[in-house]
Amino acid sequence: MAAYNKVNGEYCSENTYLLNKVLKDNWKFDGLVMSDWGAVHSSIPTAQNGLDLEMPTGEFLNSKTLTEPIESGEIDIKTINDKVKRLLTVMFKLGLFDHQYSPNPNLINTKEHQKIAYKAAVEGIVLLKNNNALPLNLKALKSIAVIGQNAAIARTGGGGSSMVTPVYSVSPLEALKNKLPKNIKINFAEGLKLNGDSNPINAKYFYQPGNNEKLSGLKAEYFNNINLEGKPAVTKIDKQINFDWGGGSPFPNFPEDNFSVRWTGKLKAPDSGEFIIDVSSDDGVRLYINDKLVVDDWNDHALLSNTYKMHFEKGKFYNIKLEYYEHTGGAIVKLGWRKPNDELYKDAVTAAKNSDAALVFAGTSSNIESEGFDRSNLGLPDGQDDFIEKIATANKNTIVIITSGSPVLMDNWLDKVNAVVETWFGGDEIGNAIVDVLTGKYNPSGKLPITFPKKWEDCSAYNSYHKQDSVSDYSDGIFVGYRYFDKENIQPLFPFGYGLSYTQFSFNNMKVKTSGDNFIVTFNIKNTGKVKGTEIPQLYLHDVNPVVEKAPKELKRFDRVMLEPGETKNIEFKLTKDDFKYYDSSKHDWTVNPGNYEILVGSSSRDIKLSDKITLK
Repeated sequence: MAAYNKVNGEYCSENTYLLNKVLKDNWKFDGLVMSDWGAVHSSIPTAQNGLDLEMPTGEFLNSKTLTEPIESGEIDIKTINDKVKRLLTVMFKLGLFDHQYSPNPNLINTKEHQKIAYKAAVEGIVLLKNNNALPLNLKALKSIAVIGQNAAIARTGGGGSSMVTPVYSVSPLEALKNKLPKNIKINFAEGLKLNGDSNPINAKYFYQPGNNEKLSGLKAEYFNNINLEGKPAVTKIDKQINFDWGGGSPFPNFPEDNFSVRWTGKLKAPDSGEFIIDVSSDDGVRLYINDKLVVDDWNDHALLSNTYKMHFEKGKFYNIKLEYYEHTGGAIVKLGWRKPNDELYKDAVTAAKNSDAALVFAGTSSNIESEGFDRSNLGLPDGQDDFIEKIATANKNTIVIITSGSPVLMDNWLDKVNAVVETWFGGDEIGNAIVDVLTGKYNPSGKLPITFPKKWEDCSAYNSYHKQDSVSDYSDGIFVGYRYFDKENIQPLFPFGYGLSYTQFSFNNMKVKTSGDNFIVTFNIKNTGKVKGTEIPQLYLHDVNPVVEKAPKELKRFDRVMLEPGETKNIEFKLTKDDFKYYDSSKHDWTVNPGNYEILVGSSSRDIKLSDKITLK
């Protein structure tokens, strides 16, 4: 799939170096190359430079735009034939010509699929900190405070195209109720809401002019264009604005894409005070209250939430108008409201004080981490840092469970809690996976695929990120992630490859021998603890005398090794000459630097257990 952005001044969808020279010629890729949705910007350059399929429609690659340049010879017919061949090859490989494809819902949610989903979720969970708080001692606990909306909601995925609505899902709160002994009391408190998670505004708070007590809801005008132009194709009363039409149409015989809607009416609050209004949409929205534009997001984007805070007076009517348009892709628009989080804190602190342990479910959501926008910072959103500190003060046995798709900062409260678990967006079985790790039914074995920094200023992109609108100065070079932290000798909060276990492992007896042009690295891992566990040994290479600037070490191999208590296994990694190659920019090719190298083996990028030196000839 060709990306949206430009590389070296050329869009990826028309970048002949990436698509033709590297992918198709050098790597001998025989499949098709499609664009990301809406990532094509031209007809002839795109057709000539390696793209085979424009998605989701043929706005630039179609018979009208390509027939004349093909007939004139500007586009070689061999280029078109190659595209057709690649498309047909993939279709044959998928068996689309052998049988007619028809979706079978019964094959989606099977026990086998649930087991795979559970395995992926539970094996990916990373134990970041543990002061003997985990696994939970269920025999000693009489009550547990379960705090946070991320406990009550199964955060199955991030926003945008990665989000798949599951047939079913299990939230952590639901799993705790199902799996904990019945004598343990669960004290649940929502604690706070994340932006975009408010409940839809109920129809009873919407009114039509002249029918204030008779007709609840908003007048909805649906237009078959994206500009709210002309006469509405459909006019009706919508009780709530809580729509997810997916890729479909709001009505039969109405467009699936390129439509717009205007909702109008009056809004009356149930009581006086501050309210936070959430507007979630894919694509553009504009919200007016008393004719004042308070949310202006009139552009194409994946699912995104906008918020507006204002004071309402009980019993007073406020004019409201929401405008929305859908271009292509998903069609989602929701209007909700909620009280500020300060009012939810009290119940959470009370629950923590009255429980033997407090489980705080914090992190982000699909409204905060999505493909259509970037996070503005690495902090936990919506005041969660302060919230976690309050809970930790109320209960000295506080355990934090983070749900996120990327690093979050923890320095404000990390030393105040007994354990921290990173669960990611774990799919439909995420709740069961989390509870099995917390209770010790599954010994955590996940390792961080990214570095968690202590502060944003420690990251390689700090000086370039979001400095210029729509342009990213990629100044990191090869020094991203752990490579940058190693190069600058910066201590991370948690390093790449890091992850704790409920048992302990020892590494020993490392040997390196040559086998032709290859190096065979062997060593032993022993489970020195009392419970079964899985370790993930990692092998890094260090070039002692590099001829070009290199990272201090580079990950080359890793493995998953399950060990019973007291069991020892011998691990073998084979390194080939390809593992020693670097990209020579003067030759525009990969090459090898003969010389001395150090082989490093450990349980993370910062926890090296064994090392040996070799000479590459």
